[in-house]
Amino acid sequence: MAKDSAEESTGVNATNDDGATGESVPQDIGWNLLEQRAFDVESGDGLTTTIVYAVADAEGIEPKHLKHPPLFDVVDTAALEAAFFGNHGNGRSHDPNSSTEFMYRDYRVVVRSDGWVQVYERSTE
Repeated sequence: MAKDSAEESTGVNATNDDGATGESVPQDIGWNLLEQRAFDVESGDGLTTTIVYAVADAEGIEPKHLKHPPLFDVVDTAALEAAFFGNHGNGRSHDPNSSTEFMYRDYRVVVRSDGWVQVYERSTE
């Protein structure tokens, strides 16, 4: 997937606001974007699939090898998908500028309400 060096971040403001049980995202280090994938609600693939493929691509492995820890032990992807991309009814629309992030396999994973899933590694600089 396309990588954008302008997407590098020197810190984060949010941690597991989505109810994830994983560790908090460290805020005192820099991050480099490794991989990003677009989640498409219409494709039929769930958000879990998009996250797993993005992390696997970042690691350079096949998605089937991402077994430990199970993603569902770190974050409730069904809740994220419903919150960001589900039908809210009552005329409520999604906030196009929302995001949440969590740590998975030493990566910072950011899920944005515009559909992008981004995987960052800790900066070595």
